[in-house]
Amino acid sequence: MRETNNPDVALAWEWLEELKDWVEENGLTGYDRFDVKDAPIFKKLQSYPVLRKLSSGISEVFPKLTRKIFRVEPTENPKAHALMATGYLRLYQIEKDPIALKKAESHLTWLRANRVPDINGWSWGYPFGYSGMGVNVPANTPVSVVTAIAGNAFAMAYQITEEDSYLQALLEISKFFTEVLPYHTLKNGERCFAYALSGDPRKVHNANLLVAEFLYNVASLTGEKKYQELAEPAVQFSLNHQNEDGSWYYGYWEEDEQAEIPLLKIIDNHHTGFVLRSLYGIYKIQPTEKLKNSILKGFQFYVKFFSDIGQPYFASDKKYPVDIHACAEGILCPSLLSEVIPSAHVLAVFVLRWSWFYMRNRKTGELLYR
Repeated sequence: MRETNNPDVALAWEWLEELKDWVEENGLTGYDRFDVKDAPIFKKLQSYPVLRKLSSGISEVFPKLTRKIFRVEPTENPKAHALMATGYLRLYQIEKDPIALKKAESHLTWLRANRVPDINGWSWGYPFGYSGMGVNVPANTPVSVVTAIAGNAFAMAYQITEEDSYLQALLEISKFFTEVLPYHTLKNGERCFAYALSGDPRKVHNANLLVAEFLYNVASLTGEKKYQELAEPAVQFSLNHQNEDGSWYYGYWEEDEQAEIPLLKIIDNHHTGFVLRSLYGIYKIQPTEKLKNSILKGFQFYVKFFSDIGQPYFASDKKYPVDIHACAEGILCPSLLSEVIPSAHVLAVFVLRWSWFYMRNRKTGELLYR
């Protein structure tokens, strides 16, 4: 840990050390917000609107109890390993500590060994199924969000080490995205990457842009422009559907399709952050005025998701619950965007302070989910 006279940087280092120790002690096996919904009895309850709201609400208020009742076992999620790898690679870029690089490599090794089998190219999904109106995705179905986060971790590892094994991983993941994952073609000719290999027809902006950002990264690292050309229509799709106030709905829908429109119409904190970060990753590779203006407009809306002292709001019309995703995005997104928006880091500092005080176990540093 570096010495610093900046109290906010010291706070970040302190929490980081606590989190590293907590993960070392507890590992990455755990629960997910949606895993209980894969339990057979719970899935039946979800078929009835009133019972669905009631059961979902109870599972949110009593998360451990509902998992005990429905016998939901903790699982090891590929997305957790991808995010840990990314975190350690960022730490290596800051510190040049070989231990951080070794930790990142261990998570990437786990991903190699636990990708979805019998699929052309490399991909990952969730270790539990999820379902909803028109959605039914079994456990371990390739999911674009999980695969893209893993892919961007491999891209960062290749950028740092230039090892051929990481390049091979990038090409295998690219094969999945360009040859296997479905592409939605809309009535007006727009195109959007699918959320999952099968069973999920939703058109979701953060998932679409994560795939696009990964393909832009591969194009930049390999010099193969075909990957960027395949991703460009998906970027345009999300840019075209930014709202006038700078926000994005969680998803897009056409009038005659069967979809959970109230869910797709949500404008929430952390998915907005995801969208902005992906757009910025694309902008760094292919800067255009249109992209820059979209990011600036989006960030002007994004800051409205936070109180004056850094408390994240859940959505544009809903202050609670305070979700750890929003806390993390409130630190990460403004930190990255501060490269083009000089004052953005001020928001990151306020969210860091608030989250450190309210969203952690003060004895262990463990994160609180909500």
